Amino acid sequence: MRTGIKTIIAGVILFPLGACVVPLAIVLPLILRDSDEEQFTVPGKAQIAIQEPGRHYLWNDHETIFEGRSYNRSADIPDGTQIMITNAQTGEQFDFVGDASISSGSRGGARKTIGYVEIQTPCTVEIEVVGGDCERVFSFSEFELLPMLGLILGAFASAGILTMAGLGITVWGIVKLARSNERGEQSLPPDGTRFAPAAGEE
Repeated sequence: MRTGIKTIIAGVILFPLGACVVPLAIVLPLILRDSDEEQFTVPGKAQIAIQEPGRHYLWNDHETIFEGRSYNRSADIPDGTQIMITNAQTGEQFDFVGDASISSGSRGGARKTIGYVEIQTPCTVEIEVVGGDCERVFSFSEFELLPMLGLILGAFASAGILTMAGLGITVWGIVKLARSNERGEQSLPPDGTRFAPAAGEE
């Protein structure tokens, strides 16, 4: 294979790898990991084990499929709905802060935040919802905004580096190929004729 061809091939492979594969490989798990969140129906009670301290959000999963049933409800919960979140071990009630500013959608579903609580230590929380106009699906999870943004930015930074590296390697391969062609032309006689070997010569 001529000098420079392998370099060009390597650059051409790196370019789509950086442009497509890396972002998909990192961002796609973010979209699919909603399946790990705890869902439950309301009105009613649910207990959820919390492993990591931090801000945990209560979500209204207004478009979702839960236990084989499809739900399509309003994005906002009705007035008069009462929500209590307590520590199941101690009975201590957490301060529930209403916050409906965050919406999320993936895999054909949609949800919107209702509010959040700050949890200082791992524990089991009990969520009780009273009232409402119909059966709904809620979920409870830590909303990892900064790690999510960091992962997305890191994915596209890596993609940019690979893309630029692929472009640079491709250009370098073209330069090497051009230099190889120039050396080949310089090795020919002035009239560019290639002489056949004399009789008896190999």
